[in-house]
Amino acid sequence: MSILNKQELLRRTEEFAKDYMKTYDDSHSFEHVVRVKNMATKIALSENLSEEQIFIIQLAALTHDINDSKYKDVDIDETQQNILRKFFDNLIEDKDILETIINISCNVSLSVELFNNYNYNLCNNCIELDCIRDADRIDSLGSIGISRYFTYGIIKKNSNINDIIDNIEKRTSKIMNSIKTNMGKNISYEKYKIIKMFIDDYYNTMQVSSI
Repeated sequence: MSILNKQELLRRTEEFAKDYMKTYDDSHSFEHVVRVKNMATKIALSENLSEEQIFIIQLAALTHDINDSKYKDVDIDETQQNILRKFFDNLIEDKDILETIINISCNVSLSVELFNNYNYNLCNNCIELDCIRDADRIDSLGSIGISRYFTYGIIKKNSNINDIIDNIEKRTSKIMNSIKTNMGKNISYEKYKIIKMFIDDYYNTMQVSSI
């Protein structure tokens, strides 16, 4: 599969992602993709996937936010696929596996799934993609998710608190309806309860303050 051993390829991919994402804000930082990689690995193990499948998941998870449209340099006319292909081309011998990694990485986002705006023709029954999608969406739930919403809303959108709360509610509903794996459903439900408690407390506090 790889010209390098797996650990070295993972290390180089981490370095590539970390350097590429250094200008991203904390809502979509390198730490985010590391959390997604680790959670996707945990979910993949619960699904009894093979070592090769898990390795593909880890590489795709680390690179799923490369050239994210929210942070894309408008002066650079480059697609995520081409950037990843250039990076992996001399590192992965098996071109079918290389294209699988790119295919999965470019189709993780919720908006891509909701609008069927696939960058490639991708079969809907792709367990590797499901593991990463679930992991990515779990990172938008719980306390980490709340902090990410506020960071992105304030830094990128100049949103006020009410707009951010409204976005959390709407997006959380979509996320909870999109989780695929059994472990993903269990983890997301527990983290959803934190979101709900936060939202309920916010509205209760606002009600009291308006009396």
